[in-house]
Amino acid sequence: MRQMRFFVTLALLSIVSSFSALAQNQQRPLVIRGGLLIDGTGAAPVPNSVIVVSNGKIQAVGREGTVTIPANATIIEAGGKTVIPGLVDSHVHLRNYHIQDYLYWGVTTVGDLGNSPGWLVGYRDAVEQGRATGSYILVGGQRFNAPLRPEFDNPLDPFMTGNAGNAFITDAASAEKAVLEVKKIGQDAIKMRDRLTPAMMKTIIDLAHKQGLPVFAHFDSANIRQGQPLLGTDEIVDTGLDVQVHLFGLIKATAPPAVIDRIRKGGPAQGWDQLDTNKFAPIIQKMVANKMFLNPTVAAQFEKASKSLPEFDRINTDYLKTPMALGLPKGVRDRYALSFKPGPEQNAAQLAEGYKRAGLFVKQFAEAGGKLIAGTDSDAGRLGTSGITLHEEMAMFSEIGVPPMKIIQSATSWGMEAWGKGKEAGTLEAGKRADILVLNRNPLDDIRATMDIFRIVQGGSVIDREGLANRRQEVVPRPGLLQEGFANPALHVPMIDEISPELISTNQKNASRLTIKGTNFTKNNLVLINDQLVRGTLQGEDELRVPIPPSVSKAAGVYPLVVVQPGSAGGVSNTFYLMVTPK
Repeated sequence: MRQMRFFVTLALLSIVSSFSALAQNQQRPLVIRGGLLIDGTGAAPVPNSVIVVSNGKIQAVGREGTVTIPANATIIEAGGKTVIPGLVDSHVHLRNYHIQDYLYWGVTTVGDLGNSPGWLVGYRDAVEQGRATGSYILVGGQRFNAPLRPEFDNPLDPFMTGNAGNAFITDAASAEKAVLEVKKIGQDAIKMRDRLTPAMMKTIIDLAHKQGLPVFAHFDSANIRQGQPLLGTDEIVDTGLDVQVHLFGLIKATAPPAVIDRIRKGGPAQGWDQLDTNKFAPIIQKMVANKMFLNPTVAAQFEKASKSLPEFDRINTDYLKTPMALGLPKGVRDRYALSFKPGPEQNAAQLAEGYKRAGLFVKQFAEAGGKLIAGTDSDAGRLGTSGITLHEEMAMFSEIGVPPMKIIQSATSWGMEAWGKGKEAGTLEAGKRADILVLNRNPLDDIRATMDIFRIVQGGSVIDREGLANRRQEVVPRPGLLQEGFANPALHVPMIDEISPELISTNQKNASRLTIKGTNFTKNNLVLINDQLVRGTLQGEDELRVPIPPSVSKAAGVYPLVVVQPGSAGGVSNTFYLMVTPK
């Protein structure tokens, strides 16, 4: 109970925080004057530039002398410095503890491609409304996938991932239902996973596009034993897909038959060093013609082969000594300390060759006019300190041979465009959201200059970079496992698989009851919602219905709930969260 109250306290802090970026936006206009402007469009840099910001947006931008500077403006003198858009990490998997780290490293926006959508929507709104501090969040949380075949099913999946992590698609009807649900909840995009066929991918994509949602696809990153079809990039390029995530599809599309046969027999989906580079051109030509973005996540797969690894190890080691990093939980710091370490020697030559061949594909894609988006896959099982990993990805793009201007676009305008938000932010143009980095050096000379930050402006507000260490309490608790426990019929320990609804508003009608589905439910179950016990009504063997206390439904917040089985053989279920948004 003490642990639950702790998380409730954190949630309430995020709701009532007095820190408000929106309030700051209503203050005097902000002017950034004298810097070399790289606006994110790919246009030539503009020296001696002026950017005028008011009410969170860019009002005017141009060469000094062509832009009127308001008399009451706060001025940032940027002479000798370089001004670029705020960075976008288009592929992350957020946790409670690190959204401030992204912002510290100049990442003003992150795109989450795998989490509970209700939690992400709540966190996104908290940041945008000034109730929590950190990068803006784009939501692609719920993953669309075909159900696992019974022999591959993992009964702990719902327990470990919390509510609504996956939408299982079996036909056009289930696809349409899932698309409409994520649109209603407020997702910004859809992510498809490994087990979908090209035909089903196309069905989902067509439905998503009708709702204005872009679609990302991750496929074939594990092995055939997980039950997915073995697909190549060449097989999905005509589905209408917006973004290919990772490079795994190149293996099926270009590796020798022996590699494919090994994977079909249950081996890992590896074979980068055997990619046939002669097969790249026609795949790239189709991707570019179909306007498909590419999120290659080169650092996630190949960082141990990068010549930049020792440099990033040093940067990371120094960062973990700062007050900013010391505010992280010790377990997180310990894990981050393992980032950017050398890989095993026995695999070095094979990995280097794989990096060379996969890197050639990325370079040729960029040369052909393809749009890369920088995204790191941070906190999806890979080691890597949040925020630093994006700069590593950009440095590896440079190693591959991607021009620096295109690297900047990959982490600014193209990222926002891929997420369907290019009209809102990502470039330094009038009318766009004012997400701006002022750098001490020019990234066109050295892309690592993106880490040499002089000022960060997010949504028109100047960020107190060092002060972010004091904002870590402003979090929205993430759904999922809080305590050890598993469904056990002998002990009558209940387990929650899903709740409905998982997000309501304070003025929503007919939002007085909650349906909880799971296992090991009994007629004696109680449900603890925000420290209030309510009795559940059993429906069959796997469903409880409970009233939502008015103190919860009428007050915006993030409310943990568990199912309780009284008695000496009873126990407490895993924790889910009910999100209540303002009117």
